Amino acid sequence: MPLIVLALTGSAALAGTIAAMRGVTYVLLSIPAGYALDRGNRRNIMIISNLGSGLAMFAVFLALLFKHLSIPELFILYGIEGSCFVFANIGRFSSLRFIIPNEQLHAAIAQDSAVGQFAQMVGPSFGGFLYQTVGPMISFLADAMSYFINAIALSFVNNSLSLEKKEPSEGLRKGLKEAAVWLWGQQLYRVYVFMSWIRIIVVEAVSLLVIIRAKQFHASAGIIGIILAISAASGVIGSIVAGKFARKYNRFTALVVTGIISTAIFMLYFIASKLVTLTIITAILFALFPSYYIICAGIAGKIPHHIQGRVTSITRSGDFICYSLGLTLMGFTVQFLGDKWTISIFSLLLLVFMMIMISNKKLLDAIPSAM
Repeated sequence: MPLIVLALTGSAALAGTIAAMRGVTYVLLSIPAGYALDRGNRRNIMIISNLGSGLAMFAVFLALLFKHLSIPELFILYGIEGSCFVFANIGRFSSLRFIIPNEQLHAAIAQDSAVGQFAQMVGPSFGGFLYQTVGPMISFLADAMSYFINAIALSFVNNSLSLEKKEPSEGLRKGLKEAAVWLWGQQLYRVYVFMSWIRIIVVEAVSLLVIIRAKQFHASAGIIGIILAISAASGVIGSIVAGKFARKYNRFTALVVTGIISTAIFMLYFIASKLVTLTIITAILFALFPSYYIICAGIAGKIPHHIQGRVTSITRSGDFICYSLGLTLMGFTVQFLGDKWTISIFSLLLLVFMMIMISNKKLLDAIPSAM
């Protein structure tokens, strides 16, 4: 969508604004979405949401087909697509426990992470290929069809992904208070979420750092795409290995080992003076990044089913804020402080992550294990 705005107006500011809409929309709607998902039929809400996003993208396709697409229309349609995405995305993250037993969460999250990394590897390349070869019109048609396929696939799920017997209806404020009180009373979950937010700031910034460093080495857009594709492929392998690793070793030990290795590897960016070195460092990091969520998968099994959506919405809204914060911090530090200071600052964040982890040894030792 930002590419269309840029092509229509030549304004990077407008392109950036429409790109930022997704994050803003997510944060604003995530809490109400979590409440609605807890109170309603989660599967049906996800189906309707995917259909809504698909119809919005299909409307963009039709507007491009008939050559009648204005900037206000783009903003409205992108807002509709983003709003529906919030419900579908939180529904997806909060539905896992309705079909997966707690003892299998590590394996399920490992597989989900591998699929996500594969999509990250293939999606941008395929999207770019479509945009360059057949133009934006067919790209948006393909995007719309992907949402419709999601809706069809969900219709074959023989489970409402919700509690059959729901609690008596309550207002939004009371419902959110219940989730917030539970979250505040769960020290292990709070530590896990806070640590994950620190980690997200670093993880989301790595791709931008790699692009900036590769540009400094005069790498073409194609070469940068290959570097990121190799890294995503490493993420697929890392997700599979972490799933096996999480079942065999003590949770705290596994977290410390992967945390130390990740921090040490990230610091190697200081000496990355060639594209090959940059690629190797990034590939190893992407292989290690999924391990934290897979090792800690058992924590999600502690959330009561009837507030699953609300708790997930709180944590996911924080995730989206950290996504934006990581990218913004990376961009500003590189521009105004330079590469070395940037790597130092993000290395410090990883060290803070490690310090919080080590200081909560007893708590993290209590992470439920996979069977």
